[in-house]
Amino acid sequence: MDVRMYIAMAIHVGALVFLSTDPHYRPLVPWMGPFVAVSAVGMLLVCAGKAKVGAILFIVGCVPFVPVGLIGVFGAKKVLADLSSAAESAPASSA
Repeated sequence: MDVRMYIAMAIHVGALVFLSTDPHYRPLVPWMGPFVAVSAVGMLLVCAGKAKVGAILFIVGCVPFVPVGLIGVFGAKKVLADLSSAAESAPASSA
């Protein structure tokens, strides 16, 4: 997993905690919380070996956090690129 995914997740959780403590921005928390949860599930799936699905979920979770969410998007795209290059370099199985 790319380090940018960890950084993005820390920023997302930090933003959610900060916004939940400010009464003016508290109405945003129910809107942002599910996206943070989707990102967290995506990270767990990447760690569990389901990198493609996890990276896609992580990208979906990062979308509302643009421009800061782009850090996570680039990290998840790196995971997808690594998967693609690993698949191309693996020998084709004979069927």
